[in-house]
Amino acid sequence: MDSPRRVRDVRKPVPPETVLMSKRLKCQKSRQPLRMTYLRDVARLLAFIALFVAGQTFAQFTPTLLQNHSYWGDGKAEFNIYDAQIARYGIPRACEVIHILVREPFDPKQLVKPEGSPRPETIAVLKLNQILHVPTGLYVYQQMHSTFWRVDDAKLLKFSLTSNDSCGNTFKEARRNGDQFTYEYHTYWDGMAEGKENIVPPANGYFYDELPWLVRTLDFSKATGEFDVQLAGSIINSKRDHIVFNPAKLSFKPTEKTLDVAVEHAGGVDHFILDRDGPHLLREWNAADGSRLKLKRNLKVDYWNYNKPGDRERALANPMLRQPD
Repeated sequence: MDSPRRVRDVRKPVPPETVLMSKRLKCQKSRQPLRMTYLRDVARLLAFIALFVAGQTFAQFTPTLLQNHSYWGDGKAEFNIYDAQIARYGIPRACEVIHILVREPFDPKQLVKPEGSPRPETIAVLKLNQILHVPTGLYVYQQMHSTFWRVDDAKLLKFSLTSNDSCGNTFKEARRNGDQFTYEYHTYWDGMAEGKENIVPPANGYFYDELPWLVRTLDFSKATGEFDVQLAGSIINSKRDHIVFNPAKLSFKPTEKTLDVAVEHAGGVDHFILDRDGPHLLREWNAADGSRLKLKRNLKVDYWNYNKPGDRERALANPMLRQPD
């Protein structure tokens, strides 16, 4: 048998520089996934840091109580009656103030409570009515401020005010339109009979008249600390407002049974005394202008069904309507 022939390798030798270039390309290709992974990790880290900082700055309020269906889903309202001293003309006036908090359906187009059969576009809101009846000598201030927050995302949708003081009527309203509010006023004062303007709150901007609810939604599971916000002044008055957001600071201190929430703002410091346990009822409010509220009766009641003579007395005397102290 013939021995196998040796086949001569006729391939040309690869130049050293080509070998070196090939190795570099392979190295670069092997590093590319690592580089992409590194860049993704850096992007995720930066996003986490941004969210953390934003959370520390702006997310001091939580929707937990707002979205507590076991508390608000019974179809009844918090009906809180306060002994009060409300400052008018620089003098505290003894009176009674009522705060009503209730969850209700809302038409997101009209921004009112819908009537009739449920509609698919209806959303849920929490409404706060602050009702003031303040005597001033021979006449009286009668005012109600209403605020509406979405339940799903806690956004403020609308607020309105009616005010009369035996001299004339005033009406104000602000409606959310995207990231801004359309604010409209009608007063009986010369030079401010009526007007409309757009208000663009800062990212951490709130209105003073939201505070009786907002202070109850702080994240009290965190250690005590301070939170910076931008705060606009109260519109509970009969004149046109120049709505400006100024720096304010919130902090809270727990005691055995209460939480003292301090709000330091352009006009001074307000103190809100809450129950330490949920739903963190507002027991006292000591305002910077000398006004004072102290809770004397708290009911959970379908108050709209108590409209007959003597129903107020019957409701106040019914122990089943009282919330525990």
